[in-house]
Amino acid sequence: MRVLPSSLASMGSSMPVATMLKKTKQKIILFYRLLRRALADSVISHSQFAVVNILRITYRISTALIPLATLLAVGLVVYDFGFHPFYTHEESIYRILNLVLISFKVLFLIRFISEWVEVKSFKAHIYNFALVVLVYYLHHIGKKIIHTDGNSDLLVQKLILYFGILFLVLTEASGLLKYLYRRRQNTAFIFIVSFAIIIVGGALMLMVPKATVNGISPINAFFTSASAVCVTGLTVVNTSTQFTSVGKAIILFLIQIGGLGIMTFTGLFAYLAAGSVSFHNQVALKSMVSSRRISNVISIIGRILLVTLFFEAIGAILIFACMDENMFPQKEQQVFFSIFHSISGFCNAGFSTLPDGLNESIIKFNYPIHLIIAILIILGGMGFPIVFNIFSFFRTKATNILNRLLKNPMLEFQTRIIQVNSKIALTSTFFLLVVGFGCYYFFEKDASLLEHPTLIGKLVTSFFGSVTPRTAGFNTVNLSSLTLPTIMIYLLLMWIGASPSSTGGGIKTTTAAVAMLNLRTIILGKSKTEVFRTQISEQSINKAFAAILVSLLIIGTAILIISVNDGKHGLLKIAFEVFSAFSTVGLTLGITPDLSQTSKIVLILAMFIGRVGALTVLMAFVTEAKQQSYQYPVEEVMN
Repeated sequence: MRVLPSSLASMGSSMPVATMLKKTKQKIILFYRLLRRALADSVISHSQFAVVNILRITYRISTALIPLATLLAVGLVVYDFGFHPFYTHEESIYRILNLVLISFKVLFLIRFISEWVEVKSFKAHIYNFALVVLVYYLHHIGKKIIHTDGNSDLLVQKLILYFGILFLVLTEASGLLKYLYRRRQNTAFIFIVSFAIIIVGGALMLMVPKATVNGISPINAFFTSASAVCVTGLTVVNTSTQFTSVGKAIILFLIQIGGLGIMTFTGLFAYLAAGSVSFHNQVALKSMVSSRRISNVISIIGRILLVTLFFEAIGAILIFACMDENMFPQKEQQVFFSIFHSISGFCNAGFSTLPDGLNESIIKFNYPIHLIIAILIILGGMGFPIVFNIFSFFRTKATNILNRLLKNPMLEFQTRIIQVNSKIALTSTFFLLVVGFGCYYFFEKDASLLEHPTLIGKLVTSFFGSVTPRTAGFNTVNLSSLTLPTIMIYLLLMWIGASPSSTGGGIKTTTAAVAMLNLRTIILGKSKTEVFRTQISEQSINKAFAAILVSLLIIGTAILIISVNDGKHGLLKIAFEVFSAFSTVGLTLGITPDLSQTSKIVLILAMFIGRVGALTVLMAFVTEAKQQSYQYPVEEVMN
């Protein structure tokens, strides 16, 4: 039996309150379970099976009708959003939308009442009750919009209504996700289809009249949507001049959804709506978030969303604080610029609202903003599991220091807090940043760095130049002024890319590291590949070399096809474009707008495959082989 030290005795006064709250929560849940059991016994004792069946049928009908009503509401919002000025409204549209919201009120209330027969989770009932309250509030907002004349009130009310309907769409999309998992669909196939659906929907939204200044062709709309969803940053039209505020907002939404993945949102909403997630659902999400355990998948997804929003909010605040007040004529434009570039930076998208990106004269020499965006790029490209692992390390160390100060003997002891994956990714990232920084400074000191007269400017530009090719795509210099050695270094950095389970692309830092470690093993004549006192599994080595081989085949094929159609641009520029697209970087030597439609389609496919993963695409259309219970004779093959 351990006795708490006297220094912790003062904390005892808060323990009864926490214990009381915990016991109260347990009593409420127990009362809820007893009530359900009593109702079930009552139904059985009176043989009122008809009532139960009616409730079940009602639940299934309302569950089927709500997504249809949601699609209708989204269609009306898109029509109003894309075909009419944002500060005005067509009364007829909002009268129809109010009718849809009335149907929402009825359907959500019916589903909430009838779900008690089907849904057993107490958390799910609370969440679905909150949805009922939200729907009633949205209907109240919808009625106010009809009678609103002021632009400021109308703007706030429409934003609340639009985001509320979007939230309902994501919630109902989780129902479709659960249905697909119950059908035992291939996880990789669902992951790929989710991205394809977002790209198609984003392209259609970018084609609405109010999204662009002078309209946009279907191929350019699909290219821009694919580039945003795949967080690439390649553009065939100038984002700053060709897209309106509505179009830029659509692109920002696509970047956020694409950076995290639609399955992240729908997986979390599926858990909230049902109170639990099926085993097949958890297995699918486990592979998506690179979790080692199934039990903590939902908590990881929740942490991913919170961490993303936290870093993006901090980044936006810092960017806004470092901006010159005269940079934009209106405060709203400064706020939007800060939010846009913070999200684009953390998601490694590379989109900018300035005509020449960060190379624009008004921000070209604003080095604090360059550093903030560079740090956001590194954090987004690090990978969520690695970020959580580092956080666990510092949390454990901080807890132990606090316990020592309080003379508390109950210290946390964990072996290998920093996992081998994290060590490999961190080491690889640090090595690439240092090498990229040194090469950029050395090769560009008499070229692009001449524009920056100060030493701080040269160092920050060199550091940014080592960060951006690893899937970010921002440019603080004119890329056409880069020397040939720098371009060759960029090709290598783009190909390697970011770390696994991040918002970036490329073959991943761990893949390149495993390949190099295996090469060292072969050169030294060892039989095992080891690092950090850990043996790397043969399966990891096989996957690394498979990823490298498939990436080179796809890149080579894309370069060949584009060379046939647009060979006039030269092999170096074409190769740079393909590497940038496959690794979802977004850097270009200026040939993207001049490419033919066939070449643009090739780049769209390259961006898509690079974002979802080349091996994921192959596994989506191949049935997994059964476990082999036999073994052929082993023979060495000459190489």
